[in-house]
Amino acid sequence: MKKNIENIIEKIKTKRSIHYIIIIIVGILISIPFLWVQIRSTDDGFIHLLRLIGLDNAMEEGSFPFLVFPYFCKNWGYSMTAFYPQIVTYIPYVLGLIVGSFSNGLKIFAMLTTILSGIFMYNFVNEVTKKKGIAFFSAIIYMTLPYKLEDIYNRYAIGEFTAFVFMPLVFQGLYNLLHGDGKRHYYIAIGATGLLLSHTISTEYTAIMCVIYILFNLKAFLKKEVIIKCVINVAFILLMCAMFILPMLEFASQADYGILNPDVLKTSGKYVANNTIEIWQLVKDKGEENGVSFVVGIPFIVMLFSGILVYNKIDKKFKDFYIISIILGLISLMMCTKLFPWRIMPDFLCTLQYPWRMLGFALLFFTPVCAINVYYLITSIKKSWIRNLAYLLVFIVLMAFTAKELMAYKAEDTTLDEQYEQKIEEDPQIHYFSINRDYMPTKALLQQRKYLFTRGDNTIVISGEATIENENKDALHLEMDIKEASKGTELELPYLFYPGYTVKLQYEDKEIRLETTESDNGLIKIQLPDDIEQVKIIVDYTATTLDKVAYIISPIGMIGFVVYVVIDRKKFKEKLPQGE
Repeated sequence: MKKNIENIIEKIKTKRSIHYIIIIIVGILISIPFLWVQIRSTDDGFIHLLRLIGLDNAMEEGSFPFLVFPYFCKNWGYSMTAFYPQIVTYIPYVLGLIVGSFSNGLKIFAMLTTILSGIFMYNFVNEVTKKKGIAFFSAIIYMTLPYKLEDIYNRYAIGEFTAFVFMPLVFQGLYNLLHGDGKRHYYIAIGATGLLLSHTISTEYTAIMCVIYILFNLKAFLKKEVIIKCVINVAFILLMCAMFILPMLEFASQADYGILNPDVLKTSGKYVANNTIEIWQLVKDKGEENGVSFVVGIPFIVMLFSGILVYNKIDKKFKDFYIISIILGLISLMMCTKLFPWRIMPDFLCTLQYPWRMLGFALLFFTPVCAINVYYLITSIKKSWIRNLAYLLVFIVLMAFTAKELMAYKAEDTTLDEQYEQKIEEDPQIHYFSINRDYMPTKALLQQRKYLFTRGDNTIVISGEATIENENKDALHLEMDIKEASKGTELELPYLFYPGYTVKLQYEDKEIRLETTESDNGLIKIQLPDDIEQVKIIVDYTATTLDKVAYIISPIGMIGFVVYVVIDRKKFKEKLPQGE
């Protein structure tokens, strides 16, 4: 009987499939309370809810690839998907369609990211240490980080908490390439593609941390085969992410948008420096109502500092990884605080706006360190039954503290989310003051409280002479008759300026396509090419050729990547000695 129990315990401790099952169960358990949280009460939840509703409207009224939402911003059309990545848009959207509610789709998506983040952290640490016990602790710690829960329950920062899924994949691929057998180097491309299609800021800082990691391992990196594989990974990343990168670059080349403007987005060094946190905030909240908590939790601190007791016992095979992880964690942690010289940092580093976002990176690097410390503390215990009890005790303590953290997020009336969705479905018009305005043209943002506030939903003659009759606007389609117009007359259309609108002049015997430019108010402007007695103007959002091509390149890139991986793995197996 005793032997059977010991065998069962050993299987639980060492069998990967059992660990995966526990990770999934833990992920579900810590996500269940979120089902009773109102999405609209979170910091960013209402924005993402509107984004899915807007995408739904665009699919009904717009043109592929649905980059402009027809009814947002006083019916002038608003683009969010050109600047917001696809994974955190289309997957929650599909989930919302399946369950019949976009708010619930967002919640299920958060649950899936929690589970996957645990699985990928498990795989990463197992790749490095070859010890499933350390990998399991890493997964549980990573899933239950208080800051990560805060990201979901309080902020609903969908891009940031989705990035937690893909960051371990990137570093697993990089570690495998530099120190492993190279068989899974393509995880770099999978992870980086997932990051770029989830959160651009996390992608940028992951790239920076990867460069620092490579510098620590420069000798291993400066090999022809390694460099070639890195180039291949980067090439596939760019191809697979073309559907996000190319439209965003095209939009940026056509006009200045708030999301790309440092003054509007407040991404100066001075602004970032003003949003740093104090070291003591890692252990105690400021107590601000609706503020963000940066507390890392007592268990995490204890596990981290317990390394003092076990440092000499750590396996030399991954001791370098342990040390580099501590260094990267400390760098990330310092960047959260006033100790870091943000005021003199280059602009590209200041795009993160809030330096406390680096806490996520600090916890990413410290998580394996904590797991290694705990593992070696427990394995130093001589009696097996006490060791097994210690494993269980650590797990119980982590779950107990997580339960305590979750109690801070009170149950709310979630029917209000569904009522909100229904209200917008019945009346889809959203004023620009009822949504974040980061993705509006900067010129429109400057006019939002003046010209735009009183402007109607009609075409306006801004210079020259013209009579407008029979104007009829339906979502992203507009028709009107122009009479007695002089050459060079400029008209401002009732649409915010984004690339992809097609404007045609229809005479009795010919059709002319007009160029669209941005007016001084951030809306679409057209200029009449001739003196006109009478002509019909038809406006449609059709998306640009580049937008459509980008959505063809990405699937082709993904297919090409799969083919490459299959061929690469086949070559790897052929190199192995027979019998392996």
